[in-house]
Amino acid sequence: MKALITLTSSESKRLIARGVTALPSVQNALERHTIIVAGGTSNAFVAEELLGIHIEDKTGYTVGIVTKGELGVSQSSKRTAPYVIERGKALNISWKEYLPKLQVGDIFIKGGSAVDNTGLTAVMVSDSTGGTIGAAQGILYARGIELIVPIGLEKMIPDVRVAVDFMTKSPIDEAIGHKVGLVPMVGATVVTELAALETLYDVEVRCIAAGGVDGSEGAVTLAVEGIEEEVQRVIRDIQSIKGEPQISVQ
Repeated sequence: MKALITLTSSESKRLIARGVTALPSVQNALERHTIIVAGGTSNAFVAEELLGIHIEDKTGYTVGIVTKGELGVSQSSKRTAPYVIERGKALNISWKEYLPKLQVGDIFIKGGSAVDNTGLTAVMVSDSTGGTIGAAQGILYARGIELIVPIGLEKMIPDVRVAVDFMTKSPIDEAIGHKVGLVPMVGATVVTELAALETLYDVEVRCIAAGGVDGSEGAVTLAVEGIEEEVQRVIRDIQSIKGEPQISVQ
């Protein structure tokens, strides 16, 4: 059986968060290790799924934000600090303080700004020292700690390597909004809508279209194929996340 589903940006984030939570390595870390859920709107959904909580203002879980057609910084008055989750429970400690303690089996989750069809991702950073990923990447690579990047297909670009190369040849002189750099995240476990669905269900998925209007800007349309029972399960579960509130600046 083959079916079509269309997801808005927020619906995609909810699905991706559930896909991240279902990954075997994440399930193992929830039981035995530590997970750092860095800042980001997609990661706010991930934190909700991992901890069974509700984050009212998801723009308060990020610093950098693209809104009103500009690169900006969240002005939310309802800030939520990134979660450090040890054996399924949130710790009262900052992620930067815990970062040096990371070891094999732990997981670092960081959203991205761009993904290409090879699975390479990158994230925009306005901090001149590289922001969150600049602080974490060396430790992650040196210690063999899994980096998971939840990212929607709305952020698909032609070629991340070309984009990073272009951005690093010379500095940005002007910008509509904040100036940013672009940092690649090589070797990450990338979870898009496709990976999420194929983790949660025994199906094959392809993205066949993207875009929309009237609140469906950034939407993706996916073709899902599998045995009828499994595809029907996908449809039922997708119906349950339909109407996921759009992230709005508060």
